[in-house]
Formats: sequence, structure tokens, C-alpha cells
Amino acid sequence: MVRPWRLAPRSPRLSLLDHLLRGAAALLGLAPARLIQTLIGESPRNQRGESLDDHLHLLLKMERMVAGPALPTLTQRRQKMRKGIALIDGSPTPIGGLVETVLGGNLPARVYRPSDCSSRPWMLYLHGGGWATGDLDSHDRICRRICAESDLLVIALDYRLSPETPFPGAIHDVRRAWIDAADLAARLGAERAWACVGGDSAGGNLAAVLCHQHRDLALEEPKPVLQLLVYPAMDFNCADASHREFAEGYLLTKDSIDTYKAMYAPPDDTDPDASPVLHPNLRNLPHTIVITAGFDPLRDEGERYARLAAAAGTSVVHLAEPGLVHGFLQMDAVLPAADAAVQRMLGALRQGLNAHRP
Repeated sequence: MVRPWRLAPRSPRLSLLDHLLRGAAALLGLAPARLIQTLIGESPRNQRGESLDDHLHLLLKMERMVAGPALPTLTQRRQKMRKGIALIDGSPTPIGGLVETVLGGNLPARVYRPSDCSSRPWMLYLHGGGWATGDLDSHDRICRRICAESDLLVIALDYRLSPETPFPGAIHDVRRAWIDAADLAARLGAERAWACVGGDSAGGNLAAVLCHQHRDLALEEPKPVLQLLVYPAMDFNCADASHREFAEGYLLTKDSIDTYKAMYAPPDDTDPDASPVLHPNLRNLPHTIVITAGFDPLRDEGERYARLAAAAGTSVVHLAEPGLVHGFLQMDAVLPAADAAVQRMLGALRQGLNAHRP
């Protein structure tokens, strides 16, 4: 079933204060860095000597001023994510068309069509949010940009969330949806075999697991030719130095990671389906693009995956964004540094797709 979709995603209800904050966020990128440093001091540096982006430093200060309870309920976490994105969201990027459908039996999906789908690549996009938050609306903006600026058809999947559906439910959803997505892409004119999968955070984890399982289990064609992993969650042991260094103060906190980990609840942290970086075989994977952020607890495990996969012979491009934090994909409308990072990501995506056409 495919039918026309609404013109815009659902937005949470915003208060007068929220609208004032949204207006302030829209002007954030216009503030001179020297003025920001005068108002709130120089931006912190990480242990590598890299400096947090000045505009992001100010945005984090604003976020702390309006932060909710330290330990919100799951409902509050989901609402907070939606509202936080709404406060910094910009005008939607024009695309050729937008439709909704259902994949894998009953999983909602949103399809972003370029102006011409004919013989174009396509991507199954898996949103982030700790396997417990996020949805089609939370990642609408980045899916539009991927579609418009990389000229490919994007199919965003609304996989089931935990704790209602814990590990490995989301993995099963992605596997079920993959073939349906390929068939749909072909019906809409895209090249079925020119297939890729992408995701951020928890979605990056699911994308990597799909690629591992497609290789190991000889799943039905098409096989992904590229995986895009944006600040992916790759090791449930959470033992890397970046987890300790950025445990507080940079949006994704140790408390949130522990909470999401408990909700997703893999029985064994060393299971490669939970911790893809621990897979014993990182050879013969699709062309891999890994994006990491310098002030992200997940930075080191993403870098480790890129390093180990490249050492195993997989084609890897690693883009490090030293001044940014986890979640910067949603900040591109208000932070020039985040917008520039997204542009670099999309450039690497275009190059990778052109170089790995089946």
C-alpha cells in the first residue's frame, strides 16, 4: 500500500517559551565566535586538544537552562527528543515526492523520492534514539537532505522500539523490511541492486548488523553495496575512554546510555549483534562510511570499528568531526559546523555510491 503523505511531519505542541527558544536557536549561527567567548567563556577542549565548536558550546548552555528532570520516564524521554528537535528544526528541504507505506508486514515507512528516481541508488535509513526513542518525524529533515543532495531514494523505517520490543526485535524488523524496501525501490524506478543502508547512533548499530548478517547468513539479494554509520553505537561494553570523558555535559550522557542499554537488553554484551565492533570477521563488508564526533561518548568505538574494518580489507572512509557532539545531524539548521559536517557526509556518500555501483 502506497499513498500520498502529509506535507509535513507531526510537530509537538510548543509553548510560548518554546517558540521564543526556537527563535533564539534560529539566530544562533549568526553570533560571532568572539562574542560567544566573551559571554560564556572559551569552549572546552577534549583530551586530544580539540575544541568544542563555539556555537555548539552556546547551544549546550541554552539546553542546560531548560533541561527537564534528570531521570525522566520513557514517555518523557520520547517527548523530550521530539521537542528538542522541533526547537532547532529548520525549513524542510524540497524533494521530488513523499509517500508512506508499510514494510515487513506492519512496519510504517516513509519514502523520500528525488525528482527522477530512474536508475538511481536507494537507501534504507534507520533512525537513532537508543532503540527506545525516535521515529520517522524525528529524522525527517536528514532523510530529506540525503535524498535531495545525494540524489537517491530514501526509505526510512519505523522499526519497533524497546522496551516494548527488546533485542533482537529491531534487528528482525530491519531484516524483514530489507527485501520489501528493495522491491518498493525498484517499483518506484530505482536500481534494485544499487542498495545501501544507513543510520545514526542505534540506527547505525542496526545498519552494521544488517550488513554482517547479510554476508554471514547469505540473505536474499540485494546485498548492500554501502553502509553509512553516523556516530554508531558499536560496543555494549561501553569501556572506551570516550565514555568516561564525556559521561556528562554533552547531550548523550552515561545515564541515558545505561537506560537505553537496559531497555534494549541484549543478554550478552559481547554478542556481535549487539556489539558489531566485536564481530570476529570484518572482511568483505560493503563500502563503509563512519562518522564520529569529537565530544561523543560513542566516538572511540566508532573509530575502532572503522580502523578494524579497514585493517580487515573492507573499503572504509572515516570522517571525524572533532568539534561536535552526538546528535549533530539534527543541528544542521542552527549550527554552521553541523551543516558543514552533513555536507561532508553527503559528499562521501555520493562518492561512495558512484564508486560502488553494482
